[in-house]
Amino acid sequence: MTDVISAFIDNEPFDPVALRDALATPEGREELLDLIALRDVVQPTAMVASVAPSTARPTTRWALAAAAAAMLAVGGYTLGRSLANEQVVATAQITAPAPTSIATFDNWNDTLPAGGN
Repeated sequence: MTDVISAFIDNEPFDPVALRDALATPEGREELLDLIALRDVVQPTAMVASVAPSTARPTTRWALAAAAAAMLAVGGYTLGRSLANEQVVATAQITAPAPTSIATFDNWNDTLPAGGN
């Protein structure tokens, strides 16, 4: 029972059925806790330092995030300008329809005749 639990703790090959059977007993679970505690006591500090989540300084992460945000802003601005230029070109190709009637005024007080013609 101790061998399979020890192999599990040490990341060595083990029989999963044997581990299940060993941990099904109170003695097996107690052995697991003892081996975990023993490993914590005898584990070198170099191994603990090697599993640190991140070694980057917070200022480095902020600088990278700021650079990424600036690149996104410049890219968005460039994309927006290119799309706006395409829309202007497409709009310039539209022509006005031919007029159906022409209204002329001799002075500012004139009004349109009834019916708009």
